[in-house]
Amino acid sequence: MSKQGEYRSRHTYDDRADERRSARGLDRTVEDGAYTRARKDLERAYPRSAVKEVNERKRRPLPIPDAIRLPPSSRQRKARSVAKHQAQSNLSRIGYRETHRLITDAQTWVGVGDALTEVGGDAQLLPEEARAQVQRIDRAIQTAERGNDRGHVVYCAVSLPHELPEQPQNLPSTLQEGARIEFDRFTMTTHAIHELDEVIGDQEVVFEMETTRGMYLGRSDSVDDTAHLLPRGLQWDVVGAHEGRYQRPDGSLARCRIVQLREIAEEQP
Repeated sequence: MSKQGEYRSRHTYDDRADERRSARGLDRTVEDGAYTRARKDLERAYPRSAVKEVNERKRRPLPIPDAIRLPPSSRQRKARSVAKHQAQSNLSRIGYRETHRLITDAQTWVGVGDALTEVGGDAQLLPEEARAQVQRIDRAIQTAERGNDRGHVVYCAVSLPHELPEQPQNLPSTLQEGARIEFDRFTMTTHAIHELDEVIGDQEVVFEMETTRGMYLGRSDSVDDTAHLLPRGLQWDVVGAHEGRYQRPDGSLARCRIVQLREIAEEQP
C-alpha cells in the first residue's frame, strides 16, 4: 500500500500527458463504434468503470481537513465483505487466478506495474501476453464494480524522493490544489490510515482518495484488514494538502501529511 514517487522533467511530463489524452480519445472512438461490449473493452487503452449507480446515502465524500479519520465501522466492513464474496463467486477462474497472483506475488506486482508505467497505462501498447493478463485483472475488478453501490474513501502512502517540506504548500506543484494526476498502475489501498503506519515515514505523504472504483479485498470486522484494489488508468483532481489526524484501533491519535484526491469520472457513452 505504498507507491514510489519520482520527479520527471516538464518535457517528459507533458509528453506523457499528451500520449494519455490521445489514448483516451481513441477509447471514446472505440465506444462510438458498432462493436460488442466485450470487443470494446478489449480494444480500449484504459478500463471503463462498471459501477452502475451509487446510492446517495452510501456516498463517501472527502473529510474536512480538521476531521479525525476513523476506521470504517463494523457494519461497513461487514457489508463490503459480503459484496466481496458475491463478486468472487462471479469471477471467472482465470480472472480469479490472475488477480490473486497480482496481489500475493511481489514479483508479479512489480513486473505488471513497471510494464504499465512504461506504456503510460495503455494496455494496447503491451505485448500480447501482458495485455491479456492485465485485461483479465481489469475484468475481475469490473465484476466487483458491477455489484457496488457505495462510494469509497481509500488511502495509500506515496514515497517522495526527499524528506517532506515543513509546510504543505511547499510540496511539488503536481500535489497542489488544482493539479491533475494519473495512476498508470493498479494501486493497492486501504480504508483505514492506521494500516499504513508501518510505511509512513519522513518521506511519505498519504493520498486520501474519493472514488467509486475498485475491488474490496479486505476482511469483515474480525481482522484488521480493509485492503482495496484500484484499477489502472484512474485520473484525479488534487483537492488540497494538509496535516491530518487519524485514530488507531487503540484509540490513540496520530498525524500524517495528507494529499486529497477526487476521482475524475469518465463520461459514460
